[in-house]
Amino acid sequence: MDYRNIGLVQKHGCRIMNISHSAQDILHRYRNEAGAIKAEQGLILIPDVSGFTDFVPSICIEAGSYILRELLMAIMDSNRLGMKVSEVEGDAVLFYKFGLPPQIDLIIEQYEIMLKNFREKLDAIESLIDRKLNLSLKLVAHYGLFAEYAVGGFSKLYGNAVVQSHCLLKNAIQSSTYVLFTSELLNCSGSDHSFNSEENYSYIDYKNRNLA
Repeated sequence: MDYRNIGLVQKHGCRIMNISHSAQDILHRYRNEAGAIKAEQGLILIPDVSGFTDFVPSICIEAGSYILRELLMAIMDSNRLGMKVSEVEGDAVLFYKFGLPPQIDLIIEQYEIMLKNFREKLDAIESLIDRKLNLSLKLVAHYGLFAEYAVGGFSKLYGNAVVQSHCLLKNAIQSSTYVLFTSELLNCSGSDHSFNSEENYSYIDYKNRNLA
């Protein structure tokens, strides 16, 4: 008997889905949905909580998760550029917006608002628990080509620009409080600012800056 055209086969008491039939389903969905996936140029901002790795084992899960939620909400409530949130990834938020990039001054202002609100919330929490938490905020800002697609009820992003943005959270900057601009973003925004520069990005160090 030829089992290749049978939808279900019996093997060792388990039912196994016919692989050919599954592949046809995938191809059918791709043909129906691929047209709706459009790659566009857009802005990606990733604010990330510095010091999170050391923070997690230093406090109980209940208090730690509540504190992190409060800090992430302070970041998300500071959105002044009308960006969408793709997802919250542990200690970071992935913001994005398709279209031409805003002026660099507006991104700097956006980071400073996030940092100010983050610090105010952190100060209130540290006062409440009478303990310093050694947390801060950094931001990666990138511009490039990526696409938005749906998984269930969630919007996800796909593209090399997304991968590059995440990789730049690991960099050579000797600070835990900064805003980083990629060369692609600076070139597209026509910025004439003078920043601290590395090979493929520039940055402003806010470690000792007072935003009051």
